[in-house]
Amino acid sequence: MYSCCCNRRKLLKRSLQAISLLALGSCQKSSSLASPIDLRAQESSKIQADTLQVLALRGIAQTQKQLKVGDQVFSGEVVEVDKDSEVILGAPDQSAYQLNSYARAQLILEKEGGQINLERGSVTAAITQKRNRKYRLRMPALQVGVKGTVFHAEADWLGEPNQAYFCLCYGQADLQGSTGAALMPLSTSYHTALVGRGDEHNTEIQPLDVVANHDDLGIKRIIELGNVPHEMSWLRL
Repeated sequence: MYSCCCNRRKLLKRSLQAISLLALGSCQKSSSLASPIDLRAQESSKIQADTLQVLALRGIAQTQKQLKVGDQVFSGEVVEVDKDSEVILGAPDQSAYQLNSYARAQLILEKEGGQINLERGSVTAAITQKRNRKYRLRMPALQVGVKGTVFHAEADWLGEPNQAYFCLCYGQADLQGSTGAALMPLSTSYHTALVGRGDEHNTEIQPLDVVANHDDLGIKRIIELGNVPHEMSWLRL
């Protein structure tokens, strides 16, 4: 657990506790999101022919085949990680992603960024600060827009598919409900965590003073392995 002494974070926490943030079902339902997330291939026009590279591997991870360091993973392929395993993938734009034990995810590379569809398990990501590239993280209970951000997310927090854990480690993000309805912007210079609970109609955000299942040393490793152009002076090593 990290200490949280920043005034901005205290203000954020008070505001989150004071307001129950609901993405009401009156917002138009997104036809592209199923719950659980549908990881079938997206429209081919939205996917580049780029590939990701396996930069590091512990245990077992697979697409249609078992992966090893140096292998290529195509944009849109589903990656599954076994229990007590992890894999770090590097993207052509110099973003990097660590999929952790039990994760099932689909990484889609697009011309101006990409999309991370996380059905289960967790991902720790360092998004490049070059080229103003935008990414979207999609989980059954929560969606997040990120740009030049480091974050950790868990799709089924504490084993519950209707609640997601999200820690904005550094940077800015836009929180959205499970349907994509806007909730609130988020900004931090050091680890701000929350839990999103909900279904296809409502999403509630609650602050959480727990930095779970990731740390600064692991983030540094991801940034260095992926050669990610990202500020690291905020890390407390």
